Amino acid sequence: MNSSINAASGTSRATIVATVGFMCLGLMFWIVNITLAGWFDKFYPAGIATLFLAVVLLIIAILAFIDQRTLDAVIFFGGAGLLGSLHAGLTATGAAAGTTPMHYIAWVDFVWAVYFFYVWLAGLKADLVRMLFLLGTWLWLLSGALTQWGLGHVIGLIGAYIGLATAILAVIVSASAINGHRPGGSAAAGA
Repeated sequence: MNSSINAASGTSRATIVATVGFMCLGLMFWIVNITLAGWFDKFYPAGIATLFLAVVLLIIAILAFIDQRTLDAVIFFGGAGLLGSLHAGLTATGAAAGTTPMHYIAWVDFVWAVYFFYVWLAGLKADLVRMLFLLGTWLWLLSGALTQWGLGHVIGLIGAYIGLATAILAVIVSASAINGHRPGGSAAAGA
Protein backbone atom coordinates (compact mmCIF):
# COMPACT_ATOMS: atom_id res chain seq x y z
CA MET A 1 0.00 0.00 0.00
CA ASN A 2 2.80 2.40 0.84
CA SER A 3 4.41 2.00 -2.59
CA SER A 4 1.10 2.68 -4.34
CA ILE A 5 0.73 5.86 -2.30
CA ASN A 6 4.23 6.91 -3.30
CA ALA A 7 3.80 6.04 -6.96
CA ALA A 8 0.39 7.64 -7.35
CA SER A 9 0.91 10.93 -5.56
CA GLY A 10 4.58 11.30 -4.71
CA THR A 11 3.79 11.35 -1.00
CA SER A 12 4.96 8.96 1.67
CA ARG A 13 3.06 7.38 4.53
CA ALA A 14 5.07 9.60 6.89
CA THR A 15 3.71 12.68 5.11
CA ILE A 16 0.15 11.39 5.34
CA VAL A 17 0.63 10.54 9.02
CA ALA A 18 1.82 14.07 9.86
CA THR A 19 -0.89 15.66 7.72
CA VAL A 20 -3.79 13.72 9.26
CA GLY A 21 -2.42 13.81 12.81
CA PHE A 22 -1.88 17.55 12.99
CA MET A 23 -5.17 18.24 11.20
CA CYS A 24 -6.99 16.18 13.86
CA LEU A 25 -5.27 18.19 16.57
CA GLY A 26 -6.08 21.46 14.81
CA LEU A 27 -9.76 20.53 14.47
CA MET A 28 -9.97 19.48 18.11
CA PHE A 29 -8.32 22.64 19.37
CA TRP A 30 -10.58 24.82 17.24
CA ILE A 31 -13.81 23.00 18.22
CA VAL A 32 -13.02 23.18 21.94
CA ASN A 33 -11.66 26.71 22.05
CA ILE A 34 -14.43 28.47 20.13
CA THR A 35 -16.65 27.63 23.08
CA LEU A 36 -14.01 28.40 25.72
CA ALA A 37 -13.37 31.77 24.07
CA GLY A 38 -17.05 32.63 24.49
CA TRP A 39 -18.09 32.40 20.84
CA PHE A 40 -20.80 29.93 21.88
CA ASP A 41 -22.57 29.51 25.22
CA LYS A 42 -22.04 25.74 25.58
CA PHE A 43 -20.60 22.66 23.92
CA TYR A 44 -23.02 21.21 21.39
CA PRO A 45 -23.28 17.51 20.46
CA ALA A 46 -21.45 17.97 17.15
CA GLY A 47 -18.52 19.51 19.03
CA ILE A 48 -18.49 16.73 21.60
CA ALA A 49 -17.87 14.16 18.84
CA THR A 50 -14.15 14.26 19.65
CA LEU A 51 -14.02 10.51 20.29
CA PHE A 52 -13.73 9.90 16.53
CA LEU A 53 -10.73 12.23 16.36
CA ALA A 54 -9.19 10.44 19.36
CA VAL A 55 -9.46 7.06 17.61
CA VAL A 56 -7.99 8.47 14.39
CA LEU A 57 -5.14 10.06 16.36
CA LEU A 58 -4.42 6.76 18.11
CA ILE A 59 -4.10 5.00 14.75
CA ILE A 60 -1.95 7.83 13.40
CA ALA A 61 0.25 7.65 16.52
CA ILE A 62 0.85 3.94 15.95
CA LEU A 63 1.76 4.60 12.31
CA ALA A 64 4.13 7.42 13.34
CA PHE A 65 5.76 5.07 15.84
CA ILE A 66 6.17 2.38 13.16
CA ASP A 67 7.74 5.00 10.87
CA GLN A 68 10.17 5.86 13.72
CA ARG A 69 8.87 9.43 13.95
CA THR A 70 9.24 9.59 17.72
CA LEU A 71 8.21 13.19 18.35
CA ASP A 72 5.10 12.91 16.20
CA ALA A 73 4.18 9.58 17.81
CA VAL A 74 4.46 11.08 21.30
CA ILE A 75 2.44 14.15 20.25
CA PHE A 76 -0.29 12.01 18.67
CA PHE A 77 -0.47 9.49 21.55
CA GLY A 78 -0.78 12.42 23.95
CA GLY A 79 -3.35 14.07 21.71
CA ALA A 80 -5.40 10.86 21.59
CA GLY A 81 -5.31 10.62 25.39
CA LEU A 82 -6.21 14.28 25.75
CA LEU A 83 -9.09 13.92 23.28
CA GLY A 84 -10.32 10.79 25.03
CA SER A 85 -10.34 12.48 28.42
CA LEU A 86 -11.93 15.58 26.88
CA HIS A 87 -14.67 13.47 25.31
CA ALA A 88 -15.31 11.68 28.61
CA GLY A 89 -15.41 15.01 30.46
CA LEU A 90 -17.76 16.69 28.00
CA THR A 91 -20.05 13.67 27.86
CA ALA A 92 -20.18 13.45 31.67
CA THR A 93 -20.80 17.19 31.95
CA GLY A 94 -23.69 16.96 29.50
CA ALA A 95 -25.17 13.92 31.24
CA ALA A 96 -24.93 15.16 34.81
CA ALA A 97 -23.89 18.79 35.02
CA GLY A 98 -21.82 19.68 38.04
CA THR A 99 -20.86 16.14 39.06
CA THR A 100 -17.11 16.58 38.47
CA PRO A 101 -15.44 18.95 40.94
CA MET A 102 -13.59 21.83 39.29
CA HIS A 103 -10.40 21.15 41.26
CA TYR A 104 -10.36 17.62 39.81
CA ILE A 105 -10.67 19.01 36.28
CA ALA A 106 -7.87 21.44 37.16
CA TRP A 107 -5.59 18.56 38.15
CA VAL A 108 -6.41 16.68 34.93
CA ASP A 109 -5.55 19.82 32.93
CA PHE A 110 -2.37 20.25 34.97
CA VAL A 111 -1.22 16.66 34.38
CA TRP A 112 -1.75 17.08 30.63
CA ALA A 113 0.06 20.43 30.82
CA VAL A 114 3.07 18.73 32.42
CA TYR A 115 2.98 16.04 29.71
CA PHE A 116 2.98 18.59 26.90
CA PHE A 117 5.63 20.68 28.70
CA TYR A 118 7.96 17.68 28.59
CA VAL A 119 7.09 17.06 24.95
CA TRP A 120 7.76 20.75 24.21
CA LEU A 121 11.19 20.41 25.86
CA ALA A 122 11.86 17.30 23.78
CA GLY A 123 10.71 19.14 20.66
CA LEU A 124 12.93 22.19 21.04
CA LYS A 125 15.05 20.93 18.14
CA ALA A 126 11.98 20.47 15.92
CA ASP A 127 10.96 23.06 13.39
CA LEU A 128 9.69 26.40 14.69
CA VAL A 129 5.98 25.90 13.96
CA ARG A 130 5.89 22.45 15.59
CA MET A 131 7.75 23.83 18.61
CA LEU A 132 5.29 26.75 18.88
CA PHE A 133 2.39 24.29 18.60
CA LEU A 134 3.75 22.35 21.58
CA LEU A 135 4.36 25.55 23.54
CA GLY A 136 0.80 26.70 22.80
CA THR A 137 -0.62 23.35 23.87
CA TRP A 138 1.26 23.52 27.16
CA LEU A 139 0.16 27.11 27.86
CA TRP A 140 -3.46 26.33 26.90
CA LEU A 141 -3.66 23.41 29.32
CA LEU A 142 -1.86 25.33 32.05
CA SER A 143 -4.33 28.22 31.70
CA GLY A 144 -7.19 25.71 31.93
CA ALA A 145 -5.79 24.35 35.18
CA LEU A 146 -5.26 27.82 36.64
CA THR A 147 -8.79 28.86 35.66
CA GLN A 148 -10.34 25.75 37.24
CA TRP A 149 -8.38 26.46 40.42
CA GLY A 150 -10.18 29.79 40.58
CA LEU A 151 -7.42 32.15 39.46
CA GLY A 152 -9.63 34.16 37.16
CA HIS A 153 -11.83 34.06 34.12
CA VAL A 154 -9.39 36.28 32.21
CA ILE A 155 -6.70 33.58 32.35
CA GLY A 156 -9.19 31.11 30.87
CA LEU A 157 -10.14 33.53 28.10
CA ILE A 158 -6.49 34.19 27.25
CA GLY A 159 -5.91 30.44 27.28
CA ALA A 160 -8.83 29.90 24.88
CA TYR A 161 -7.30 32.33 22.40
CA ILE A 162 -3.92 30.63 22.84
CA GLY A 163 -5.78 27.39 22.01
CA LEU A 164 -7.22 28.96 18.85
CA ALA A 165 -3.76 30.14 17.78
CA THR A 166 -2.44 26.65 18.54
CA ALA A 167 -5.15 25.18 16.29
CA ILE A 168 -3.93 27.38 13.46
CA LEU A 169 -0.34 26.27 14.11
CA ALA A 170 -1.43 22.61 13.92
CA VAL A 171 -3.08 23.27 10.56
CA ILE A 172 0.10 24.99 9.33
CA VAL A 173 2.19 21.93 10.34
CA SER A 174 -0.35 19.73 8.57
CA ALA A 175 -0.27 21.85 5.42
CA SER A 176 3.53 21.99 5.40
CA ALA A 177 3.60 18.18 5.48
CA ILE A 178 1.36 18.14 2.40
CA ASN A 179 3.68 20.55 0.62
CA GLY A 180 6.62 18.25 1.38
CA HIS A 181 8.49 20.62 3.62
CA ARG A 182 8.42 21.97 7.13
CA PRO A 183 8.63 25.68 7.86
CA GLY A 184 12.02 26.36 9.37
CA GLY A 185 13.21 22.80 8.85
CA SER A 186 14.15 20.17 6.32
CA ALA A 187 12.00 17.84 4.27
CA ALA A 188 12.24 15.04 6.85
CA ALA A 189 9.47 15.54 9.41
CA GLY A 190 9.48 14.34 13.00
CA ALA A 191 12.33 13.66 15.34
